[in-house]
Amino acid sequence: MAYKYDVIVVGAGPGGATCGALLAKCGLKTLLLDKNERVGGKVMRLPVKGFQGEMGPVFGVGATGGAWFEAFSQLGIESKLNVIVKSTGTMYRRRGGEWEIPGMPDPLGTDAKERETAQRVLSDMSALTPEQLDDLDNVSVLQFLKRYGDVPSPLYGYFATMCNGLITSLIETVAMSEFARVQRSLGTQGPSGYPRGGYGRMVEDMVEVLKASGGEVRTRAKIESIIVDNDRVTGVITKDRAFKAPIVVSNAGMHPTVFKLVGKEYFDKSYVNYVKDVLPSLGFTSVRYLLSRPVLPHGMYYVMTEDSWLDMERYNKLRAGEILGDLAIYMTIPSNHDPTMAPPGKQMLILGTWCSPDPEAKEIKMLQKRTDELLAEIFPEVVPAIEAKIGYAGPAQVSSLSRDQVLPGLGGEAVGLAVTVGQCGKHKPSAKSPLPGLFYVGHDAGGGSRMGTQQAVDSGMKVAQMVLQYHLERKQAMWP
Repeated sequence: MAYKYDVIVVGAGPGGATCGALLAKCGLKTLLLDKNERVGGKVMRLPVKGFQGEMGPVFGVGATGGAWFEAFSQLGIESKLNVIVKSTGTMYRRRGGEWEIPGMPDPLGTDAKERETAQRVLSDMSALTPEQLDDLDNVSVLQFLKRYGDVPSPLYGYFATMCNGLITSLIETVAMSEFARVQRSLGTQGPSGYPRGGYGRMVEDMVEVLKASGGEVRTRAKIESIIVDNDRVTGVITKDRAFKAPIVVSNAGMHPTVFKLVGKEYFDKSYVNYVKDVLPSLGFTSVRYLLSRPVLPHGMYYVMTEDSWLDMERYNKLRAGEILGDLAIYMTIPSNHDPTMAPPGKQMLILGTWCSPDPEAKEIKMLQKRTDELLAEIFPEVVPAIEAKIGYAGPAQVSSLSRDQVLPGLGGEAVGLAVTVGQCGKHKPSAKSPLPGLFYVGHDAGGGSRMGTQQAVDSGMKVAQMVLQYHLERKQAMWP
């Protein structure tokens, strides 16, 4: 029986859309399926009452480089990528002090000995060679810092804050190689900004290339299973019908793909155990405020204190229902970058904080309440302008939108899997599964050390090359 498609891509997040569009442009008959009403995954456009924006705050497309630029260039649509760079408001409070803007945690501190240690750490980190970075794939950020003796408190707080913000994980678990590589990648992409039309618009632009190249897109097409026949992938099944293809690329996440869509019985037990042990990032819980008038001037805000970061001790206490001090809050205002993202004379704030990735996490309501309180405390001018508060989105909503929960405590990851020691760099999960014809794409596998959506897009480009090569080899071998 002839296959209907050369390749089926399951999930139209940034990674899946990038991969599918590139494969279609290379001439493969491509089908892109997504269970939601529109493409975009975690960054899909969510219009409400004339406002446009994402489910949670997203920011960081480079103005002159980075994975999004590379993908748009490969697709021949670089002219559509319009990144708008606006000022950033960083609110910072030292212990017992007032909120400052602009402000940032100082890794150097004030004590002479602490400053000497911090300067040596930062200097050594910037001088790491590629070979030295490879050796740090098995070393956590905290372990790296402890090589210099007692870790000064300001330096610890700085690195812990950056681990939360850049890698979406904890100082004890983030690989030092990943931390350094992500920082370097940000330094090569120019100033960070927000794309005109939002992140969802960028995904939609790539999907348009897929369509123009002869590919097909189906939304509201939830995959019930990936078909395996004679130990090879042969297609997928939705509620309505089966689609045939010798190659399936899953953007649904490694855990849901192995344990639900395919079934662990099709994999060796050691591989099943390996996938089960691939660790998640932190989760994120957010809310959107609709304002009757523009109030805040900056495009992005980061609110933090000397001790608002999460490390393992604070994370465990948070999960047990205890907040230690203030929260770190991350907020974007899409219309301050692109005025068309809100009705004239109005403004939407998208803000939130880090949490566990558990869709059943008990701390979410507590965090949402504290986030509301801090917004009113730090930006009292916002309160009288609030028209509505909508769209609380925590791990449960993220899981429902992007990746089904198949393992206890997981599913609502803010970015995905494999951000920790022993799972980054040379240890990053392979995008090619042991099951012939099955590939993974997205933040979980195949990408390089980049931040957030950039890593998913990077995976999309690399996996497209892997799939194209597999397709050519299959044709040469005349596999069925």
